[in-house]
Amino acid sequence: MSSPETVKVVLLGEAGVGKTCIISRYITGAFNPDTISSLSAQFISKTMEFKDINKTIKFDIWDTAGQERFRALAKIFYKDAKVICLCYDMTSKKTFDALKDFWYEQQTKLNVDGDPIYAIVACKNDLYENMQTSDEEGREFAKSINGIFQSTSAKSNAGIDTLFENIGHRYFDPHFDTNEKDSKEKEEYAKKKTEKAQKKTQPQSVSRGVKLDANKSSNKEKQKKGCC
Repeated sequence: MSSPETVKVVLLGEAGVGKTCIISRYITGAFNPDTISSLSAQFISKTMEFKDINKTIKFDIWDTAGQERFRALAKIFYKDAKVICLCYDMTSKKTFDALKDFWYEQQTKLNVDGDPIYAIVACKNDLYENMQTSDEEGREFAKSINGIFQSTSAKSNAGIDTLFENIGHRYFDPHFDTNEKDSKEKEEYAKKKTEKAQKKTQPQSVSRGVKLDANKSSNKEKQKKGCC
């Protein structure tokens, strides 16, 4: 395996969309439902091997604060970023709109260090019943900026590893096509969504009692009447 190449990754998006949870799940493999939104930039690293191409990447991952009062500080962390992950909450349409209208526009104006890889990251895809944006919307936006689209859930661990695998492959090969993997995950996501919907609509099971023989019951009643 080759020596690792260092790749700086910056996660951007509104507060509470799930940036910190994605990083935590990717680094530790665990999900903490009590995770608090970042109030400053946090930095952590992880090395990932790509055995199919004999390459290794050391991801330097930056989690930025999404609160409006910290937005001006985010531009400090764009410098030298080779990957920009634009994250939104699938259950909040306003976070997706902010992604397009503010976060993408801001970093394109300020990032003067080359042509970074863009990844549009849809978070919380386990909350099917509360969704306000579709995969198609995210996928279309990613396509419009020549980016990667990945639907994820830090809670269920859906799509987290795939996100960084696709980022790594795109880094080594700018023409790497994620459509095949994306198609498979789209099918699996649709399957889980259907299964969950079916469980919600299925009638509750009725407890089974002892089945009585109507004739026997009738005979007993007759016997009782006869003996009195």
